[in-house]
Amino acid sequence: MRHLLLLLILTGVHSHADEPLRVAVAANFRAALQQASDLFQTNTGIRVVLSSGSTGVLYTQITHGAPFDLFFAADRDSAVKLATGTAGASGGEPFCYARGRLALVGGDGKLAQLADPRLSVAIANPVTAPYGVAAMAVLARPEFATGAGRTLVRGTNAVQAYQFWHSGAADLGLVPRALALDATPVPAGWHPPVEQFAIALSPAADNPALASYLNWIRSDTVRTLILDAGYEPCP
Repeated sequence: MRHLLLLLILTGVHSHADEPLRVAVAANFRAALQQASDLFQTNTGIRVVLSSGSTGVLYTQITHGAPFDLFFAADRDSAVKLATGTAGASGGEPFCYARGRLALVGGDGKLAQLADPRLSVAIANPVTAPYGVAAMAVLARPEFATGAGRTLVRGTNAVQAYQFWHSGAADLGLVPRALALDATPVPAGWHPPVEQFAIALSPAADNPALASYLNWIRSDTVRTLILDAGYEPCP
């Protein structure tokens, strides 16, 4: 009986090792997580497949049964709703992995440009992307009221907003600082904190590969990588 139990345990570990970890990640964090995941795969041989998009779209996919093991959202609420709702997550408590900041790209680099209604601004769609919500809070500030007639070019996610500005489809862009490290930072107090939370969508105790990946994500090596990518530490 003991030998049979050991065989079943080893078979389960092998079966999980053969299957890739499927991770949903908010578009702004895709590049940083890809780097961390590549290092993890090199060290462990466990494959990690990333799917990125806006937080809202990924959340909807998860609640409709998309087979992800882990979700890196660009906000806190989405992870908390999955933890407390009836669909999506049964893997544990949400945890903060990074805090994001906005930056202004384009023009002369001065934030005062946001008061000019002649200059179009690329932002992530605030309906589905937390960085879009943050951008709208910045644009609603009294000092930019004269720019209320500006054209907003909405990307489906933060990366697309950056691409719209970079391609010339918009004069300016309010994008995650992680996408434009040399751009003008927006003061943190100008928008709600962009606290980015992750949550396991299945129990790590039943999946050794997932447990190993979660330990890696919380390691000092990955924490340094996240800071170097332009994010701030969690409170």
